Amino acid sequence: MKPTFLITSAINTNVGAYTPLLRIYQTHDTINSIQKYYPDAMIVLVDGGKEITEPDLKAQWENLGKRCNMFLNMAPNEQIQHLHTKFLDNITQKNEMGGTTGLIKSVAELTLMASFLDALKNDPQLEPIAKTDRIFKISGRYQLSPFFDKSVYENVAGKYVFRKRDASWMNDAKEAIGTEYGFASRLWSFDTNQLDDVFDRFENMIEDCLKISVNHYVDIEHLLYKHFIDADPVEIEHTHLMGTIAPTGSVVYD
Repeated sequence: MKPTFLITSAINTNVGAYTPLLRIYQTHDTINSIQKYYPDAMIVLVDGGKEITEPDLKAQWENLGKRCNMFLNMAPNEQIQHLHTKFLDNITQKNEMGGTTGLIKSVAELTLMASFLDALKNDPQLEPIAKTDRIFKISGRYQLSPFFDKSVYENVAGKYVFRKRDASWMNDAKEAIGTEYGFASRLWSFDTNQLDDVFDRFENMIEDCLKISVNHYVDIEHLLYKHFIDADPVEIEHTHLMGTIAPTGSVVYD
């Protein structure tokens, strides 16, 4: 199987415990872990951070991009700029989880994913990606662990694969969001033949997110479950992804 790994990141951002330089180093580790298991993988980095202007840091950032087959800089995107200048740049509690930070990060990830899918459908330069067998969405800074199992993905053609569902941490999630479960968004995957279906589902997720967030908190994990569960996805005990969450630096293992 020849896969594509889509790395979503925000290297230069006001929130979280890590500096842009540390985020760059951590994302190098992401790439290293992918290439350990899939040396011939197509790697796409989609960065939704702010524009980097400091020369030495920008050089490090550009070198990170050169390790990838495709590097999509979303800093010029008007919606990404709006999320930073209107919301993220004004957050004073950098370790906030949930709240405004969680909502805006979910909107940003939806935007990055939708932009990638749109480009994949319409940009001839991305045609080689459509010819791979499977697309993994992986969050930047995280790594595939030594227990990552390639064999899981050999017989799941036409199927979405997520880590098994989590019960919602919100008591009113069923009424307010429409589901009491969520799918982890740090690593999940789909068959390349499902591209049109994924595109349609993400368009619906964005509309749903905007509608729900008027009156209630919502995140991408709840939206993933709500909008993908009817596709009968494969749920596995562990995706074997490891790393530290940006708000606090706490270690997580999926």
